[in-house]
Amino acid sequence: MKDYIVHLKLLFKRLVLVLAAFECTRILFIIFNYYQFTPVSYSQLASSLFWGLRFDFAVIFYLNILFIALHLIPGNYKNNKKYQFYVKLLFVFVNGILLLPNLVDCAYFHYLNKRTTADFFKLFEMGNDVTTLLPQYLKDFWYVLLLWIGAVLGLWFLYPKSSTAPGYISNTKTVHYDFQIGVAILIFGIFFSLARGFEYKPLRIISAVDYVEPKYAPWVLNTPFTILNTYNISQVQEKKYFSKAESEKIFSPVKQYLSTTKFRKYNVVIIILESFSKEYIGALNHGNGYTPFFDSLLRKGMICTQAFANGKRSIEAVPSIIAGLPSLMNEAYISSNYAANNINSMATLLNPLGYYSAFFHGGSNGTMGFDKFAKAAGFHAYFGRKEYNDEKDFDGNWGIFDEPFLQYFARSMNHFKEPFFTCCFTLSSHHPYPVPKKYKGKFKKGELEIHESIGYADFALRKFFQTASTMPWYKNTLFVFTADHTAPVQQDYYNNKVGVFAIPILYFVPGDTALHGGCNTLTQQADIMPTVLDYLHFNKPFLCFGNSIFQKDSQHFVVNFLDDWYQLILDNFVLQFNGEKSIALFNLANDSLLTKNILLEDKQKTNEIEYKLKAIIQSYNYRMINNKLVVK
Repeated sequence: MKDYIVHLKLLFKRLVLVLAAFECTRILFIIFNYYQFTPVSYSQLASSLFWGLRFDFAVIFYLNILFIALHLIPGNYKNNKKYQFYVKLLFVFVNGILLLPNLVDCAYFHYLNKRTTADFFKLFEMGNDVTTLLPQYLKDFWYVLLLWIGAVLGLWFLYPKSSTAPGYISNTKTVHYDFQIGVAILIFGIFFSLARGFEYKPLRIISAVDYVEPKYAPWVLNTPFTILNTYNISQVQEKKYFSKAESEKIFSPVKQYLSTTKFRKYNVVIIILESFSKEYIGALNHGNGYTPFFDSLLRKGMICTQAFANGKRSIEAVPSIIAGLPSLMNEAYISSNYAANNINSMATLLNPLGYYSAFFHGGSNGTMGFDKFAKAAGFHAYFGRKEYNDEKDFDGNWGIFDEPFLQYFARSMNHFKEPFFTCCFTLSSHHPYPVPKKYKGKFKKGELEIHESIGYADFALRKFFQTASTMPWYKNTLFVFTADHTAPVQQDYYNNKVGVFAIPILYFVPGDTALHGGCNTLTQQADIMPTVLDYLHFNKPFLCFGNSIFQKDSQHFVVNFLDDWYQLILDNFVLQFNGEKSIALFNLANDSLLTKNILLEDKQKTNEIEYKLKAIIQSYNYRMINNKLVVK
């Protein structure tokens, strides 16, 4: 019995070691990403460090069940030296792997503003980008590898051993099986209860907001937990907040803009600018920016000053922009189980009217599944790195440099029969932010690594327009410019849960003076499709989760989904909702940094916005699950 108690003490000490290791990685995560949570509340910091242990223990228990069982099972064979050595190997192997994603997110978090989830691994299935870019990531984030090696060595050398002899526990002949079985069941039950939580539902990602404000949820969570909670699960669950009729009355994604004006067969050209955060645009930031040419375009077209992305990743942006379909689930639509659903997009709606549609992206074919989505979205053709077919312009990482690829894009359209609908996605301003050698030192470097590549992308856009403006199709074209998502920024506003989605959206038609100036209407990427169709006087019904900015009577909003909770910006307020109840409300008019949660102070506004958001979620989930994303 004494030996069994020794093993129990060793188990507790070893679990404390791995809990301490998790806590250290949490502290490192906070230090590396500290600026993204300013202003910092130290009471929230203390709560995160304390309650985070609960989430740590959950994932440690589930993935160390075998290790725990090897301590709890009755019998004296646990005293064998080889047995103890293999138990140690198992401990270091399992927990070394668990610590790795925590450390990776120390560097990766500022790109997504959320802990990594299981859909990251879908990227391995959708192209070779991850394996191709791995050497570059190891070069740029070498310190993560060193920290991980140090963590693994720490687990190995700090691993608690028996106090009687290193790696060995003295043998005894007596085995009290009844006692040992009873204790094993008791301890396992306690551990299971702690890991699952004592609530009706098990501990989930959204549970983090029960302990801290939503802003600080990533501090409480750990990355193995978010991966485990999003692995191999149904992306959405049907919600029934209201009756179907009531839900449709509050919000309906079916749109139809009736017009007595004849349909305008304008060409439509959408350019998605990689990582063009609003903060980088000089004309939108008191002249402090890195995009002189884009700034000049703002004076010629209609710039949306209150524009937001629907997500934080490129793979989420494309469906939002092309089909008015934001990702309101943990996994991006393109890589989800619903990717084969029938959808309407600008391509499927314009093709029957005689349009030729093509999607351009300079990345390797298969990157993020863009080529497959383009086909599913009705595009006639896809042009990628393979079709470009000139490796001298390869940037060594993602694909073809922006300048030559945008020239290819312009020349290709000169061969298309009008009217046409095209979309081009740039890539040079993506990490590792390559700039061709001949342009080194030409663009403003700024304080962030991305700034120089933003300058190069802006230059490539200038060259594109110099070429496009000489083309016969140019004057009969509606150009739309938007970012896919934001990137690392500096100002506090752009680091909060609203500013982190702030992007530019610009509509431009050469010679159309009506489409000019600033538009202060709240808008999102999902509004681009209905806005384009409205401008063209398209009068047939279609389905999307956005509104045309030209429809002044519409209730304009922005919807996001991050860290397992929803966010709706409406009427200068932002509501955060966990799927069951509202968790925060902020008044953007006088609290742009989201420092004062007025959820309990303004219940009327909370209920009003919550109703709208619930109706959006109910419609989205129902239509996604039942493949009802088109108007029949």
